[in-house]
Amino acid sequence: MMTFKSNADLNQLDTDDPVFPVMKELVEVLIDAYTFPGHPYIPEDYGYLVLIEESDVDAVIDLPEVQCKLLDVLWEGASMRNGYFYAIYLASDEFGIGFVIPDAPWVKGELRELLDELVAY
Repeated sequence: MMTFKSNADLNQLDTDDPVFPVMKELVEVLIDAYTFPGHPYIPEDYGYLVLIEESDVDAVIDLPEVQCKLLDVLWEGASMRNGYFYAIYLASDEFGIGFVIPDAPWVKGELRELLDELVAY
């Protein structure tokens, strides 16, 4: 699992990684767009992005705001972005976490069914 709270966090990814353009776009529209002189983006107040990796699928997500398996997260909704599920967890009207989950064969079973249902909704 990788967290993205600023543009600098994109350095965790190789620019050739297929998820890089997805994460870059999301960071730009959800974080950079709300950062300007005198008004820094505060991830602890507003939220951040999380990239899910294969080892995270059946594990308990250990974030300050979410401590459960992906299957048990109370999702607000989801969409598809260039081969990745983008699922939203809202803790409040002002704070949310965007989870980016590859549409990969290792996303299967009940989690796959849930994500497909959220996207279709």
